[in-house]
Order: sequence, then C-alpha cells, then structure tokens
Amino acid sequence: MKGKILHFDAQTNTGLIVSESGERYSFTKEDVKSNIFIANGMEADFITEQNSAKEIYLTESINSILVADVPYYEEQEKGFGELFSAQGCYTRWQYWKITLVTLLIWAIYGVMIAIMSTGKDRMSDTDIAVLAGVFIVVLLPLAYINIVTSIKRFHDINKSGWYYLFSLIPYVGGFILLVMNGFMPTVKEGNIYCRRKKDEV
Repeated sequence: MKGKILHFDAQTNTGLIVSESGERYSFTKEDVKSNIFIANGMEADFITEQNSAKEIYLTESINSILVADVPYYEEQEKGFGELFSAQGCYTRWQYWKITLVTLLIWAIYGVMIAIMSTGKDRMSDTDIAVLAGVFIVVLLPLAYINIVTSIKRFHDINKSGWYYLFSLIPYVGGFILLVMNGFMPTVKEGNIYCRRKKDEV
C-alpha cells in the first residue's frame, strides 16, 4: 500500500500514515525500514496490520524535502548574550563548564563571608553592604544563568525546559537534575529543540 507520512513525533517516535485512499494508520519508528530521518509529507510504501502500518519503506529522498524543513542540530558555542537566553542547546561539557565556574564563584563568596565575619560579633555595615552588592550584582545573575543552562541541557537531550521543575521535588529534585543534565547523552537525531534558524541554513 502507498501513502504519505501525515505526522511524526520525534519525542515519542510515533506517527501517522495516510494511505492514497484516505485511511490513517499509526506507526512507530521501529516500523520504518529504510530511512533514519522521517519527515511529514514523505511518500511511503507499507503493509497494514489492523490499524497499524508495518514494514514501512520511505520512497521519497530526503533531498526532495525543503532544506528549511530539515532539523539541523546545533549547540551554542559562543556569545555572552547566550548565557541569558533559554533558546538553543548546551552539551554535557558546556553544562559542566558553566556549572563548575558558577560553583567556584559561590565558593569564593562563602570564603568572603567567612573572612569578614571571623573574630567579630557582627559584621560592619560596610561589609554587609559589600556582600549584599556582590549578591545582587553577581550571584543573582549567576543563579539565572544556571537555570538557563539547565534548560538548554534538557533541550540537548530533546526534552522540554519544563523538566527543570523537577528541581522543586523535595530531597531528590536536585539529584534528578544532576543525573539528567550531567550524564545523559546528546540527542541529535530528531531533536526538535536544537535547530539552526531558517535564515542560517
């Protein structure tokens, strides 16, 4: 039977095929035998099994698809402004590099507090003002950068940035984020979050 890919969801690896006569059949990526890349509108040859399509062979070349429709994976590599943008992707190495630098800065801030409070009943108003200034000017932006970095790392594994809300789970939330952000591998194939802009393709 012949038809076309009506819809394919790269996150769930499931989709729909519509036959030439208009019937719709569900399928999974494992049912596709010929192509790694699957795009909506691709022509297909398949057999049916109840309401599912099986043994799918995509007969349309990827070259016939508009380049602007092809998802190109691209991680962000440079640009200070990107530190504050939740768009794009960071690899594990980029995530760890930013995270470790921010942890170092927080550690330096802790040392500053220890030095200023050592041997004193209370810190002077000047010391408090300095610490408050550093916190507002440096540490609050760093906290935001850490959130954005985590969101981009989720994008890199083809997950929504809303996964960051796992951090709100008491006791285990931070551990879940650490495992997913710090150790899960990059997902390039079918990644819906890491794409070049159309005018850059």
